[in-house]
Amino acid sequence: MFLSGQIMMNRLIYIIIFGLLLILQRKLPVKQFLFFSILAAYAALTLLYKETALLNRLFYPVLDPYLSELDFQLTGIQPALVFSERFDSVFFSELMFLGYFSYYLTPLAILILIFFKKFELMEQFGFVLITSFLLYYLVFIFIPAIGPQFYFSYPDNFVEAKGLFGHLVKLIQENGEAPTAAFPSSHVGVALICMIWLWRNAKKYVYYFLPNVFLLILATVYIKAHYLVDVLAGAITAPLVFFLVVKLYDQLKYRSTGSLPQ
Repeated sequence: MFLSGQIMMNRLIYIIIFGLLLILQRKLPVKQFLFFSILAAYAALTLLYKETALLNRLFYPVLDPYLSELDFQLTGIQPALVFSERFDSVFFSELMFLGYFSYYLTPLAILILIFFKKFELMEQFGFVLITSFLLYYLVFIFIPAIGPQFYFSYPDNFVEAKGLFGHLVKLIQENGEAPTAAFPSSHVGVALICMIWLWRNAKKYVYYFLPNVFLLILATVYIKAHYLVDVLAGAITAPLVFFLVVKLYDQLKYRSTGSLPQ
């Protein structure tokens, strides 16, 4: 498995990315280089995400039977199945897919915002963003869960795309989705971590992103990417992951500079 074509190809891509960044480091001002290095790391996460679907096979059977049963015990229904059936209008469907699509753009929007408004915090935000993803990916390897879209059979696992954002999300899923990463929801976890970071460092901008985060939380269940318990676990783990990642950043910063970040 570790010598498989996918994993070896990913390592080759990482080497190419790091090589290009070394070249850019000599040619770009510090500000632009830091922005592009974080952007490159964020883009490369897609490859690591897919690897979790390979590596989690080494451990336990998927937890989906327990997660779906827990959803039923908590609500008396299967929220991931019923939600999209009860609210199937074109407008509501597009609103949910818009919320889910915003997940991919929110970190980029915050990164651009920091680049122009609070550049001195860009390194910290980049570290918090990337390392939070890596911690969730590590959990996905050891706690395998594939989510309603893979666990349930057709047509229960299907939500029709009824508009532009629906088709965009379907296109992304067809090319980038894999049977992994359901519990806890990193969509919810990372989105809330971004909000916590903004609240602590640029509070006035939080309110611009809250509507998208609210729609995203609903959308993860609506499009059958997550169970309700995945969403709850993502919300519960977000503050913990944020605390651990910021502490790690502070320690690394102290070792490299001799002083803790302000």
